[in-house]
Amino acid sequence: MTNAIPAPVKNAGVTAARELDVRPVLAKGGDPFRLIMETSKALADDEALHLIVGFEPRPLYAVMATMGRMHHVEEHDGMFHVWFFRDAGAVAEAPVAAKRVPLKPPVDLDVRGLEPPQPMVKVMEALTEIGDGAQLMVRHHREPVLLYEKLRLRGYDARSTKKAEGDWLVHIAPVWFFEEQT
Repeated sequence: MTNAIPAPVKNAGVTAARELDVRPVLAKGGDPFRLIMETSKALADDEALHLIVGFEPRPLYAVMATMGRMHHVEEHDGMFHVWFFRDAGAVAEAPVAAKRVPLKPPVDLDVRGLEPPQPMVKVMEALTEIGDGAQLMVRHHREPVLLYEKLRLRGYDARSTKKAEGDWLVHIAPVWFFEEQT
């Protein structure tokens, strides 16, 4: 695999790419989200972020779309190469769940014991599948502090309660729901 910029990315006006391999961060149990966001914000309009990761980061696509970045994915030998880039015609999307729609009944999701980034992936996939008005009651083995920013970018918020050591209950709902509770 070369560092060549793929044709669909070049065709959007990209002339350079910054490579960011997040596999070492994930291998240590870390969450590379903040590093990805900081790197993305530092890019020039004609520059792409070339993310290298061991899985397809689908929940990240919606977050990057809110920043006006499209994505192009190539998979080689189980390794995903994802280019995030601006397209001259692209417009930043509004947060997905910001609309006031009737709430759906809470859906239970147990992510205890899953290795990062799987808890975040499962939560984001569930919110996408359920759609507008989604609510989740997530059982987690720790307080998911790194998830909160990702939720806000999608128009959601969370309230976490420690039930016991290694057992947290996290209620996720649209931001407006929690604003009305105060």
